[in-house]
Amino acid sequence: MTPLSFEWQWNADYFIFMGLLYLALGVVGGGLIFVYIKSWLDVEKAGKPEAGAHDMPYRSKYSEY
Repeated sequence: MTPLSFEWQWNADYFIFMGLLYLALGVVGGGLIFVYIKSWLDVEKAGKPEAGAHDMPYRSKYSEY
């Protein structure tokens, strides 16, 4: 139900209900957009090799095990 539908009534309870509905949808949508952008930036950052990457110390002892 939106203000464009024929069943809309200009009452305070409709404004409160629809306002809270759109607020909740906005928060969920904003959260999803934030997570998508943050994930995209993390993927872009992970794709670049680090300058000081070193070998893991425990791999040099495989022959001892």
